[in-house]
Amino acid sequence: NGGYIAFNPLATPGDPDFGMLYVGLADGGSGGDPMDLGQNLGVAFGKILRVQPVGSDSRNGQYGIPPDNPYVGDELDQTLPEIFASGLRNPQGLAWDPVNGNMFVTDIGQNIVEELSLVTAGADLGWSSWEGSFRFISRRAVDLNDQRSEPGLTYPIAEYGQLDPLLQRQSAAGGVLVYRHDTIPQLEDRVLFADFPQGEIFHLPADDLPDGGQDSIRRVLLRDGADVKTLLQLVAEKTSELGFEPAVRVDVRFGTGPDGRIFLMNKHDGVVREVVP
Repeated sequence: NGGYIAFNPLATPGDPDFGMLYVGLADGGSGGDPMDLGQNLGVAFGKILRVQPVGSDSRNGQYGIPPDNPYVGDELDQTLPEIFASGLRNPQGLAWDPVNGNMFVTDIGQNIVEELSLVTAGADLGWSSWEGSFRFISRRAVDLNDQRSEPGLTYPIAEYGQLDPLLQRQSAAGGVLVYRHDTIPQLEDRVLFADFPQGEIFHLPADDLPDGGQDSIRRVLLRDGADVKTLLQLVAEKTSELGFEPAVRVDVRFGTGPDGRIFLMNKHDGVVREVVP
């Protein structure tokens, strides 16, 4: 399935990244990536692509290939020059830090690890040999004794387990944004990312990025009057109020607006919520 697509909002005319479209693509859908498509540079599955929408020098002539893509001119003819990064399972979030240009990607794991990574041109995030920082064994197991042992890979800056009781029924790393405003002081200079189905919102420092694990991850709770609630609780209450069964998942997405405004969208109650101090 398709992942997140985005233009770099920081790029301006004259910048090599201006007008380039980033396209996330999942690994093809079969559990565990048995064909190892995430590592195959001859296919688009399990990659982040970078293309020029108004160009015409691609193989089908419908878009352009940025000349500074990492695999342009690769000695192997089958390597796709569209590839910006490889070794992903299902990238569902992309964001750039407006202060330093860092590019962040959230990637949905198989059944064990959800991850947030700092990605650069030519990065290999390791899937399907690795799920997060751990050697991948099967759809239900990783090797806890083999962590980050393969050089040259890009391991996550933060990760969390799908089986965490906080996440209840299911989990999948979703949206991400880098908040560099003072409109919401509690979130200033933080990287925010969300668990897509559960609607849990997490944050970590943007200026002192961690090196894996979950120790740096903090949880965002929302105040509803005098009560502190999760987004899932708010959505469940609203769906009940509308006469439906209480929502059991959120499917959250971030939106941003002028002057540091943050919006939370979901697929279940028809409400767009704004986060305020």
